[in-house]
Amino acid sequence: MIRLTIPKEPYWIDLPHGVRVFVRPLTTAVYEAARARGWRMARAIAAEHADLKAAGADITGLPDLSDEDALAGLSQMLFAQGLARSAITKWEGVLGADDQAAEISDAAIAELMQLPRMAESFVVQYTETHEAVIAEGNVSRPAPNGTSAAGRTTAEAAVETATAPTTPTPP
Repeated sequence: MIRLTIPKEPYWIDLPHGVRVFVRPLTTAVYEAARARGWRMARAIAAEHADLKAAGADITGLPDLSDEDALAGLSQMLFAQGLARSAITKWEGVLGADDQAAEISDAAIAELMQLPRMAESFVVQYTETHEAVIAEGNVSRPAPNGTSAAGRTTAEAAVETATAPTTPTPP
């Protein structure tokens, strides 16, 4: 059983530090595209990183993208950025360098998603309904009385033996 409660209209998400973002409803296509793009871009950046290193370029300060964990972290950041770019149409509480309200742009959204707590909160809240619907569809329907008693008995002899009165065996 699955309950279709996915938002169909844009809505607000409250993020840390007084930031609010107004987002389009999430679709599977947007979610999967952002995830695939994040991995593709992370692998491309890792390849460029390896090429630079092989060519003798100074890559001091860059993460070691030959490390799978570092690559996964970069991919997750790129996923959050892609998802946010597809979703956010308005925001509140985001200021630019001049302490004025920041304009929404791909660069500004990417910068916002570079903040770990911001990216994590956004991804969790934006995808929670999507994830809940998927999780709800992966469980069995509960039995009427909360046990497996509703199931068909497949071992009659075992049931009869288990429920038959027992007589003590003499010593």
